[in-house]
Amino acid sequence: MGAAEKITLSVIKADVGGWVGHCTSHPDMLALAAKLVKKAVDRKFLVDGQVLHVGDDIELIMTHHRGEDNKEVHEFAWNTFLELTELAKRMKLYGAGQDMLADAFSGNVKGMGPGVAEMSFVERKSEPIVIFMADKTSPGAWNLPLFRMFGDPFNTAGLVIDPSMHRGFRFRVLDVLEHKEWILSCPEDMYDLLVLIGASGRYVIENIYRKKDNEVGAVASSQRLGLIAGRYVGKDDPVMAIRCQSGFPAVGEVLEPFAFPHLVEGWMRGSHHGPLMPVGFKDARPIRFDGPPRVIAAGYQLCNGKLLGPVDLFSDVSFDEARKEANRVANYMRRHGPFEPHRLGLHEMEYTTLPQVMAFIFEKSAIPRRSDLEDKLKELYPHLKEVRVVDPGLKDFDAIQKTIAREGAHYLEEIAWDGAKIGLSCGKTLYYLVTYLEPERLSAPKIYPLSLTRIFTMPGLTSNALVGMMSTKYPDAIAYNLPSIPVTSRTEYEKQVAANPELLKIYKSIWEVDIMLLAIGHLAVDKPGFMALASQELGLSAAQLAAKGVVAEINHTPINAKGEPMLDTKDKELAALTRRVVGVGALELRERAALKDRYVVAVAGGLEKTEAIRACLKGKYFNVLITDAYVAEALTQK
Repeated sequence: MGAAEKITLSVIKADVGGWVGHCTSHPDMLALAAKLVKKAVDRKFLVDGQVLHVGDDIELIMTHHRGEDNKEVHEFAWNTFLELTELAKRMKLYGAGQDMLADAFSGNVKGMGPGVAEMSFVERKSEPIVIFMADKTSPGAWNLPLFRMFGDPFNTAGLVIDPSMHRGFRFRVLDVLEHKEWILSCPEDMYDLLVLIGASGRYVIENIYRKKDNEVGAVASSQRLGLIAGRYVGKDDPVMAIRCQSGFPAVGEVLEPFAFPHLVEGWMRGSHHGPLMPVGFKDARPIRFDGPPRVIAAGYQLCNGKLLGPVDLFSDVSFDEARKEANRVANYMRRHGPFEPHRLGLHEMEYTTLPQVMAFIFEKSAIPRRSDLEDKLKELYPHLKEVRVVDPGLKDFDAIQKTIAREGAHYLEEIAWDGAKIGLSCGKTLYYLVTYLEPERLSAPKIYPLSLTRIFTMPGLTSNALVGMMSTKYPDAIAYNLPSIPVTSRTEYEKQVAANPELLKIYKSIWEVDIMLLAIGHLAVDKPGFMALASQELGLSAAQLAAKGVVAEINHTPINAKGEPMLDTKDKELAALTRRVVGVGALELRERAALKDRYVVAVAGGLEKTEAIRACLKGKYFNVLITDAYVAEALTQK
């Protein structure tokens, strides 16, 4: 395996037949699964693979170089479970094929019944991994231990004393009812995170990333999201994989949360609360009242994709007290019989949340996304290579700006490579975007201003100001500030800059940056930027500009409703205004947006800007759009 080649770890599980009832897996089923996995390894389809089980769930643990959500890997798992289902039927095992909820494979097993946890990463010098498998519970069972592993310093000392972990982690949280998701950071968003994940029947943690470099640390199955035949399928028995040591929690810190057998939903018929009991492999047979819920921990050392293990981590006698406590709690809960809190509430999945708290989280989060609207916009505007539509929850303009700005920050962190040349336009949305960037996440960026127009009434929001602000986040950044000279035309500006060869070289570079970040302006009274320039230089008001046909501006170039830049010299006032715009013009943006190797990213939202965004979409001045659901819905309406 090459030094920088990623390995993918895929853990895919299914319940395709229990022996006896729901308590364990038949040896013949495990032998057949192991045989099929070995064949896949022998023919080099997989790098390595193993088969484990917890209760009546069979887990396929596989490594490969095919990436996450790979069709061939998922189809292999699906076909393996189909063969196991046929064997289970021949042996008349209970619930044969009960997790196979679709008639035919459709490209991905997610939403088809099996549980999936996958992660791709470059192997470190030492790559210890713990894979947890649980039976008779649901994905929300992982919320408490994952928070304690990656967010609780009383559990994980490394959060306090290990500099490689001290900045914390990001948690990706899914809403299983409304198909929404959030990314919340610890420690700063800890209280907001707990608002959600404390309701573990609705909100589940799926991924955890190290903040300093976005390296994946944990992944958990969340297949309660499967929407099949018009109904939600809340399948039990989740799996998760955790990377340990060297910037992640130590193995002992990863196991420690399970010393407390916390209450989870599941147990008998999936309808009861019970303690999650950590057990060794031999005791992973939930029998009492089909329970109580069990969890096993398989420890592996990954070596060039090979699975060295497993080590049965919960076989340690130090977990005996946790097992005793789980039995005591099980006794207590069972005495309630059919009454709550042992039995789940009738409306267990129907949560309400304090609107003000939720609005606060929506404002801060770059997520949830609206993939349906993203697809519609890409269909309407095929020149866009990426669309991100976020749902801010509120129609408040400030909340929308902050939400799309946060998504813009996440997007920039995703696409920017080491030493990338980044150009910034100006405005409040981009100001918020820069504030949301994670310090030191980008490596050696070169940052340029995209506009140099002199505007006296725009402190803190000019391109130069944002360049300086962004550069403070990255110690190895190179930031270029260009003088804002009081001239009446771009030609005059360029003549003055030409007197300084070094300055001229920097000036010419702004047209050749790799990534351009743009805001889109609309006509508004007392708006800084383009409106301030029009008012300050020529005394033009928003109403007067609208009367001339201006509906938008992008990097200080006025745009009409057809999407064309208003460079018409017949209108003397507009001609005088556009001559004053110094920087990358609209036509130049259009040229660069058409290039495959350039990212020209517009971050703009709010219903007030709908027509401005529509006009700029028509003009094809960018190839990536980040906006909000309200604008996206308006843009997709005919």
